[in-house]
Amino acid sequence: MITRRITFLVGEEGLAAWRLAKLKTLAAYFRSVTILSNLSQRKEASVEHPMRIMSLSALPGDLCQLLIEGSDAELASMVLTNFIDEHATLISGGKRTVSFSPSDFVTLPFVFQRHRINASPLDKHALLAEFAKKVSAEEDIEHETLFNALYKREGVSSTCMGNGIALPHVMIADVANAHILIASTAEPLDWMSNHGDVSRIVGLVLPTPPVREQIVAFSGFSQQLLDPEFCRYLTENADMDIVETIILHTLSTPFR
Repeated sequence: MITRRITFLVGEEGLAAWRLAKLKTLAAYFRSVTILSNLSQRKEASVEHPMRIMSLSALPGDLCQLLIEGSDAELASMVLTNFIDEHATLISGGKRTVSFSPSDFVTLPFVFQRHRINASPLDKHALLAEFAKKVSAEEDIEHETLFNALYKREGVSSTCMGNGIALPHVMIADVANAHILIASTAEPLDWMSNHGDVSRIVGLVLPTPPVREQIVAFSGFSQQLLDPEFCRYLTENADMDIVETIILHTLSTPFR
């Protein structure tokens, strides 16, 4: 089964009824099923039911996806991408095949450094060590100091959140900015927890003391990780640019 995703931000006019009707008409031309997911509000509905889509209550700036599955999903994606590009802020779709910068679409009210590791073959300890190495390269702090702090935190209790997500995090002196690790694993990774293996790791290193905006953003994000639906968005999207966009959008939500 072919699967394609179109990711976009809802425009200032929202999802007007006539746009939803047109979306239904276009999707009906193809032997595919098209689902509209409002990632910001954790709701979804088939485009075959415009009234249900209206119940998603999409607001300007909400992050959404069209999930298209079927034998002609490739062609449907091309057509629906053009439609979304006319009526919303297209982030990624059928006609956009190159990488983009999530920061082009989402901003945070504080300085942060982003680090990414794709399809990591590393085990838990090696992945934490790599995160520490990446942060220390940007900060005036020893790699071993950071690794020891991350390792000690895991010794208190595993930072596996369940639903395939781990959230290793520490606050530490001598770090000037917030650091975010976004990693995917080559295979499900044992995070030494009874919550199961993980396939996405979101690591955080924050300065001591953190600024208020950092506390608000990351506290809200950690709460979202308790929602299985939100975790599903992170684990089912294979494109790490999209995963990063979802994470940054969630971190920015309290400031919208």
